[in-house]
Amino acid sequence: MGSGQDAEPQMDAQPDTAGPAVAPAPASAAGQALVFALIDVLDTLKEAIEDPDPVEMVHDARKAMKELRALLRLVPGETASALRRHTAEVARALSGARDKAAAFEAIDVIEAAGLLIACDAADARAAIGPDAEPPEEAERHRAALTAFGAEVRATLAGDFGAEVAAADVGAGLVKAYRQARRAHFADPHVLHETRKRVVAHRYQMSFIASAFGGRGAKRARKAQRLRDILGAHQDIEILRPMLQSAPDLAEGTRLRLDFAMGLAQKRLKKKAERRHKALFRLRPKAFLARYRKSLGPVASI
Repeated sequence: MGSGQDAEPQMDAQPDTAGPAVAPAPASAAGQALVFALIDVLDTLKEAIEDPDPVEMVHDARKAMKELRALLRLVPGETASALRRHTAEVARALSGARDKAAAFEAIDVIEAAGLLIACDAADARAAIGPDAEPPEEAERHRAALTAFGAEVRATLAGDFGAEVAAADVGAGLVKAYRQARRAHFADPHVLHETRKRVVAHRYQMSFIASAFGGRGAKRARKAQRLRDILGAHQDIEILRPMLQSAPDLAEGTRLRLDFAMGLAQKRLKKKAERRHKALFRLRPKAFLARYRKSLGPVASI
């Protein structure tokens, strides 16, 4: 090994051979619009956090996080993937606070379908109990959501913002479309996964409509209607174990409720399959062709 004097010129020569740093990819109109859309979602989340009603806070915060995850799916790379995973973790921590509200909504759906007599519906609501959390639990959720929102906002303000602006939004859109198109309805678990993919597609189409003059708005509304049907099916799935474990329900009431839940889910599933087939009838390339002009060239589909 040479002396320190011999090594010095070697160090001086390094900058001449290293070359310039790799420049970030250029921003696109769709990518820049996506940056603003993500900021809007974070503003919506902030408004939800400030709602004094803890039930509404959790409901609106979960909606905002679903939209956030859907839009992050349009961005490639590990940072976006990590943010999606983190968003899912925070949302899961709120799921218990949302379950009772979902159960009450399920009873409303079954009753509106004419499948419950009034006394059974009343007994089911009583078995679920009050839709309220202890104040300290609500404040814990509020603090966690506040920290989460600040973290995502800071990430977006850094290098990740440039990644979003340069994202191939069309490629992300068609990838999510392809996933949503491959639906399965065999059992509640896979149907729940289908619902999550439809939710992502619905929010992505709302973004496209907002960013590009309304194109895609009708599709977003249709996706929302499908999501509502799938969501009602999932709400009943949440309700079922609550009623099964309720100690004070008469056996006859329990049997009638179980029959009503099963029949309601069967009808909802059939309706969802029909709507899904109509909504996703186009092949991915044909779907993308409708939005290619707005989104610009797509590298790979």
